[in-house]
Amino acid sequence: MKTKTIDNILEIGTDLILKNGYNNVGLNKILETANIPKGSFYYYFKSKEDFGIQVIKFYSENSIAFLNSYLTDRSKHPKDRIISFFVDMQNLYVTKDFKEGCLLGNCSLELSDMSEAFSSSVANELSKWQDCFEICIQEGQDQGNIKQDESAKVMSDFILTTWEGSLLRMKSSKNIDSIKIFINFLKKYIL
Repeated sequence: MKTKTIDNILEIGTDLILKNGYNNVGLNKILETANIPKGSFYYYFKSKEDFGIQVIKFYSENSIAFLNSYLTDRSKHPKDRIISFFVDMQNLYVTKDFKEGCLLGNCSLELSDMSEAFSSSVANELSKWQDCFEICIQEGQDQGNIKQDESAKVMSDFILTTWEGSLLRMKSSKNIDSIKIFINFLKKYIL
């Protein structure tokens, strides 16, 4: 029961932080939306910072499961798995009117200078995402489906970093031009 309640609070927190940012989501808004009394919040979380770090981990775990549903799909070549993930994400952001972006990218900008705990948490989760790409890229390189000019580690770092930058540009410009350019370069020059 406790785990289910925590997951519900984290899901609500993820949605609120994606839409409003961490600093713009007050404890009262979390409590009201999750329909829990104030005292209960501190039963589940040590502080708002602890809550924020748990949201980062919760979001990342769910995102990794979603990402891996693409990257481990053996019915496609590794290169096609990666491209189809980004094309589908592009389409998702169109339906969201170019809002929200990636919670890890957003939190990196908003929270990394606030505390070492936030900075470490975001960096750790992004490393896990990079590992997922690296495994898929290495598989593609081994099969001869992905270029071998650079190591899978370097390529996965570049892809994730460029993707996060594309999302920041998408949010500010309110269009998918930067994502289209990213996908085009990924197809033609990177992979």
